[in-house]
Amino acid sequence: MANEISTFDLERLAKTFGVRIWFCRRTGRRWSFIAGAGEEKVLPSELIFEKDETGVFVQGEDFDSQRLKAEVERLLNPVAIA
Repeated sequence: MANEISTFDLERLAKTFGVRIWFCRRTGRRWSFIAGAGEEKVLPSELIFEKDETGVFVQGEDFDSQRLKAEVERLLNPVAIA
């Protein structure tokens, strides 16, 4: 099972990047909301990260998409310490 992002992390990302962000789980062909943060925006949503049955969606304007994707990937794929 994939790791999950904490509500604290979602709130931090939403404030840092000025976006609405939410974590979902795929159920069949649909996405089921798990947790989210940030101010609601009337913008199209973008799937920025997907692994197995989990995904992270974002709504926002003028944010560093590459940096946000890298941060989400780091949170969901922690490096194992040997």
